[in-house]
Amino acid sequence: MMKRKSVRIYSFTGTGSRLALNLAEKLKQEGYVCTGYTVARFAEDRRLQRLNGGWKQEIGASWGEHALVFIGAAGIAIRAIAPFVKDKFTDPPVIVLDEKGAFVIPLLSGHVGGGVRLAKVLAEYTKGRAVITTATDVQKKFAPDVFAMENGLVITDREEAKKISAGILEKKNTGIFSEFPLLGDVPEELTICGSEEQLEGCCGKIVICERNPKNKKPGILYLLPRNLYVGMGCKKGTAKEILESELLKTLEKHGFLPEQICALGSIDLKKEEQGLLKLAESLDVGFCTFGAEELKKISTVSAASEFVRRITGVDNVCERAAKKMCPTGQLVQEKLCLEQCTIAIVSSKCVIEFEKKGGAE
Repeated sequence: MMKRKSVRIYSFTGTGSRLALNLAEKLKQEGYVCTGYTVARFAEDRRLQRLNGGWKQEIGASWGEHALVFIGAAGIAIRAIAPFVKDKFTDPPVIVLDEKGAFVIPLLSGHVGGGVRLAKVLAEYTKGRAVITTATDVQKKFAPDVFAMENGLVITDREEAKKISAGILEKKNTGIFSEFPLLGDVPEELTICGSEEQLEGCCGKIVICERNPKNKKPGILYLLPRNLYVGMGCKKGTAKEILESELLKTLEKHGFLPEQICALGSIDLKKEEQGLLKLAESLDVGFCTFGAEELKKISTVSAASEFVRRITGVDNVCERAAKKMCPTGQLVQEKLCLEQCTIAIVSSKCVIEFEKKGGAE
């Protein structure tokens, strides 16, 4: 799973390496974690790491964890990544630039991985041109995978997303129903429906809902928000596998998917708790911890434990942590005592936005 805003830049010439250094600095200023690599003779100042003989194998070993940017001939990039390419939902963004930055070309994962967006960012830095080849971008049509990515929505059926994109390109009518407010300019390809039943007359069907339906209707693309904040407490040394099992069972009970989690939280006494740290890493979410005094500022909780208060300084860790991460959210799971851990879940309010017409390309 790609680490958030993690980019690796590969360059092979002196000019390319200078561009790599410039891009790395700009990306770091924007919050990216960026590492540059180049051949030995251009890595002498140590600002770029030296490419070793197994650099292509290293790309394969961490495939999907980082966006990959190649400065040089497209053939170099293609030969480096070819053995590892799988599909657009698991491949990382792969982008090629010429060494002057005149052309910036996303090769893989343009939509789902954010390759098109990153290519436009890089082109802005180099004052070059992003060369976009994806059909919905070229035709300036609504793309469900881009829409989902921009709104933090989980795609529950990849094949259905592909069918909807193909249908839109063929000018087939597509309906969308959302449990959440829809803002912005509605694309002309879409028809807003007031209920799931109203989608019946549409060739393409999209439903945005908070919970994964138990009985999904065929032919509908369900999109779910990443809006869950999970607070957890646990006994010292509890294995990640136990924590994960209990969390997954709790999510399933509510009809939530683990992909909907956007943060995991606990008390700062647990900031080095390996089970929680490994769970957050597995979920690819941040792990937030708070001091007891901070957690006490949460005014109400569903249950209080004197034993927990004596140990931690606060009477309810999980629920307070979840509410601390999302103070304006709704408590959808009160403190739940499970095997060696406690869990509480807060969901944040959602607003879905379409891109405004006439916005930046």
